[in-house]
Amino acid sequence: MLTRLLATTVALTLTLLASCASAPASPEVPTLVRNGLPGPAHQRLQPLIGEWEVEMRTFIAGGTPEKPLVAKDVKGTRRWVEGTGGRHLQEELTGTFNGGPYYRLGWLAHANMAKQYEFVTIDALNAAMMSYHGPSDNGSAELNMTGEFVDQGVLGDAYIGKTIRMRTVIRFETPDRQVIDLLFTPPGEPERLADRKTYTRR
Repeated sequence: MLTRLLATTVALTLTLLASCASAPASPEVPTLVRNGLPGPAHQRLQPLIGEWEVEMRTFIAGGTPEKPLVAKDVKGTRRWVEGTGGRHLQEELTGTFNGGPYYRLGWLAHANMAKQYEFVTIDALNAAMMSYHGPSDNGSAELNMTGEFVDQGVLGDAYIGKTIRMRTVIRFETPDRQVIDLLFTPPGEPERLADRKTYTRR
């Protein structure tokens, strides 16, 4: 009886070992793929997703600090770009501004290896692509990104051809409201508020 039990135990053990040996191993995610996976820094952008009413106040290009140009009919849509697996966010704004059509398209992402956010926009006024980058700062209630551009005249004729430093600040006030400030620093001058957009979820 003992011999038969021992034989049965050995047989079951050999069967289990053979099964484990023949089962395919779980494929390991390559480092280059793992380094590009979305993480907490991408999840931080999730509150931006959705449909938005946007109020724009512009303090340049015809507006002033005392009397900004105001647009209240701008609509915004933000979504994760299809096919990139939650890595890149796209924003599209449409409406009217200062008596004419307004359009802007932008992309926001987090570069994992550089540990920074990257933001690029195009619009119906500027021939250049506006590009910003800023640190992750996962514990902060805002995103702060900087860049520079060569002015085609948005600050006035005196600035045409000059390199202007710029800064975009995205403030997450509530899950249904954000405020985005665009600030310019002309050469030899203090930083000034150029544009403020207030987003309210539809």
